[in-house]
Amino acid sequence: MPIAIPSPRCLKQTVTFTTVVLAWMLVGSLNAKAETVWEKIERTGVITAGTREDAVPFGFKQNGQFVGYAVDLLELVRARASAEMQKPIRLELVPVTPANRIPLVQDRRIDIECGATSRTWNRARFVDFSVPFFLAGTQLLVKATNPAPGPTALAGQKVGVIRGTTNEGAVLNLRPPVRIVYVENRAEGIAAVQSGKIAAFASDGVLLEGNLKLNHSTQNFRMIPNTPIQAEAYACMVPQNQSNWRNLVDITLLTFMEGLVTQQPEPT
Repeated sequence: MPIAIPSPRCLKQTVTFTTVVLAWMLVGSLNAKAETVWEKIERTGVITAGTREDAVPFGFKQNGQFVGYAVDLLELVRARASAEMQKPIRLELVPVTPANRIPLVQDRRIDIECGATSRTWNRARFVDFSVPFFLAGTQLLVKATNPAPGPTALAGQKVGVIRGTTNEGAVLNLRPPVRIVYVENRAEGIAAVQSGKIAAFASDGVLLEGNLKLNHSTQNFRMIPNTPIQAEAYACMVPQNQSNWRNLVDITLLTFMEGLVTQQPEPT
């Protein structure tokens, strides 16, 4: 059977149509990129915010709902955005993990992340940070019966940590070194200590304490050392080069924290 060869005119029409489609897609992509986070929120009336499901007391699920200190901060951000944009703004919360939180912000799939994220220079290469809102630090969770006074007593033993966290870096820097075991989340790490699979689990002390209190298991564990082996500040993450949006977040946090500092007791 002979093969039908398109005429030059048909080929020209096909190429022209393809060029138009590609140009339209390119323009659409450029327009989406050119739109600032502020403009996106103003257009849609929605702030898409990432927070944690397991970072007690900052962001966690209770009765199917996101709750916590960071969730309350996000609500304050929503309220200020609504006031400044002079229109109703809705807060849409989505769960994030240590592994995906930075890419989600960097790719602008979320407008802000606020949970239990430490502000570091390395992470600032990919996202912008708000002003800090909490000071935390890495500690080691061990069984209550474990006599170890600090990390040096755990030399050569298995210590669990969540990959991609600043706790991982703190454990890698321990001297003498320990044997690192990676776990998916805090619940798995705590369970591994309880079962004896690992000697300790490294995480932020405030998050460990919050998790233990939530699950009524503080009597089974203790944290070492008393002073964190590495201190860090929590902050919210926003996409880079979004000054109007970042300024609104900063003003919201600073106003709230100033109110806490200057708050006076009600007169009796």
